[in-house]
Amino acid sequence: MFVRTALFVMLAMLRPAWAESITIYTEHFPPYQFIQEGKVVGINAELTMMVCERAEVACELELLPWSRSFQLTRQHKLSGLISTARYKEREQQFKWVGPLVKSTSYLYRLKHRDDISLTSLSEATRYTIGIQPNDIYEAVLLKHGFEKGRNLLNVSYKNADMQLFIKGKLDLIIGSPLTLHYQIQPSGFVIEDLIPVLEFPLDVQGNYLALNTSFPEPLRERLQWALDSLRVAGDVDSLIQKYQVAQTATN
Repeated sequence: MFVRTALFVMLAMLRPAWAESITIYTEHFPPYQFIQEGKVVGINAELTMMVCERAEVACELELLPWSRSFQLTRQHKLSGLISTARYKEREQQFKWVGPLVKSTSYLYRLKHRDDISLTSLSEATRYTIGIQPNDIYEAVLLKHGFEKGRNLLNVSYKNADMQLFIKGKLDLIIGSPLTLHYQIQPSGFVIEDLIPVLEFPLDVQGNYLALNTSFPEPLRERLQWALDSLRVAGDVDSLIQKYQVAQTATN
């Protein structure tokens, strides 16, 4: 009995610190991650789970409001956050695995608003726009002269600005060729009703899996290796195509 107990203790001591499950937090942001039939799906959600599987690591996805997901990732050692924009001001707040999938963002106007013509983001301060608090887009807008409560309206969650935009209560909206269909679909409008007027200037490296700063470095490296190998195998492109096909099929 003593020998068996001692062996169990020795084996437990040899287990890596990351043997327990990693919690990956995220927010509702289709097609990158969203709830479908009670399950978190989407390009970066599925890609992250494929990375975990290849790295032979147990991972669990949990979808919460962005601010809560951000806070929990900063608090818990074995946790991460997708899809997180990686840029200078955030560099030391996390460890990073990526890049995941992203798409170039634009400012869009409604087709009939031909009075809106832009050559710079500073010019866009003549118009109103909505954005989620503490989002990277908010920081860029403030930097270029937008003011909260005047031409910058904070909304409670990502894509909550769409209804205000469709009703004419906002002049501009931020989207991308990859996300726009999912943003506009609940409104009854179609993509052809929106016109891109300016590429949004984002100085970021892309969307990443952001990990707690105490996350074990050997495990971070293993996750990065798994992601790199999936990209070489073409699995990332297949995931993007999967959701682009879904978008086309619903138009």
